[in-house]
Amino acid sequence: MLSTRVTGARPGVRGTLWLFAPDTAGEAQLRLVRGRVVTVALLAAPLSGLLAGAVASRASRPLRRLRDSASGLDPRTSTARLDHAPTRIAEVDDLAHTLQTVLTRYDEQAARTAEALATARSFASAASHELRTPLMSMQTNLEILTAHPELPGPDRDETLGDLRREHARLLGLLVMLRELGRGDLVEADAFGPVDLADVVEASAEDQVRRHPLARISSDCPPGLYVHGWEPGLRTVVDNLLANALVHGCEHGRPARVDVTLRASGGHAILVVDDRGPGIPPDRRAEVFERFNRRADSPGSGLGLTLVAQQIDLHRGRIRVVDPPAGPGIRIEVVLPLLDGAAGTETTLPLQRNWMISTADRPQEFHKEDS
Repeated sequence: MLSTRVTGARPGVRGTLWLFAPDTAGEAQLRLVRGRVVTVALLAAPLSGLLAGAVASRASRPLRRLRDSASGLDPRTSTARLDHAPTRIAEVDDLAHTLQTVLTRYDEQAARTAEALATARSFASAASHELRTPLMSMQTNLEILTAHPELPGPDRDETLGDLRREHARLLGLLVMLRELGRGDLVEADAFGPVDLADVVEASAEDQVRRHPLARISSDCPPGLYVHGWEPGLRTVVDNLLANALVHGCEHGRPARVDVTLRASGGHAILVVDDRGPGIPPDRRAEVFERFNRRADSPGSGLGLTLVAQQIDLHRGRIRVVDPPAGPGIRIEVVLPLLDGAAGTETTLPLQRNWMISTADRPQEFHKEDS
């Protein structure tokens, strides 16, 4: 319904015009609109579903590929690993990186387990071979003492002395083998800042107590820090000093050993000098091999092998040279000084098999002849 006011042509004539329309026209138009809306909805819904499915399928395709690649991997039976090309989808690439990291760590642990088993087997083999001689010697001496209780005093004392020496050698051999195994299995998180001067001074004091007649002079300024494994560094110094004290005697007199420590070009240089008979140049590379010792040596033949092992772990160098003056031998150890903060990352050698073999080590350790 519509109304409007109307004014006539003559003055005073006015009125209201009322227009009426039937409701059927509006209802028809409303039905038309509703029909169009329903038609559009019926057509758009399937198309939208198909389009959404296509988009979702395309978006999840890299994830399905990653699933298919990972489902066929079995680290226990195959060396094949996840080969993933970047998809530029952050979630998928992150998941692939995580899987690759897990597999890499699995491989590392599997390799370390294999190394540990090989070390254990080598330990058993080396121990049985090297312990046989002192054990048989001790057995012989015990049989002599048992079979001849009336053995004269001097002979009895000599036999007991042999027993004590073989017992000490046996004990030292077991300790050295244990330390060699520890070095083969040490992990990078055991490394940290170590003041090398403190290690040298502590070792020298301990050796003086054990060898009161020997003379050990040291010149070790403090503050020379290396990123290292403190028990391993202590093993280096202990065995260098012990070797110098045993083999550095001159003409039957007490041993004299000089120890110096200095910094040079970003490295700490440890020098141990003795005044013994020395080592021929063509034999110097052999002193770092397992069980290599002089016939009259009371040691196990593993002391300098332990030194070389630890130098390898600490990314250092070692060489055997002539001293600047007089008889004897000089051993120089070069270790990198600590660079930066205490969190310096440590990368250990991939192959650590000192319990198994040392045959391929001379080139690596710069065992120079002069």
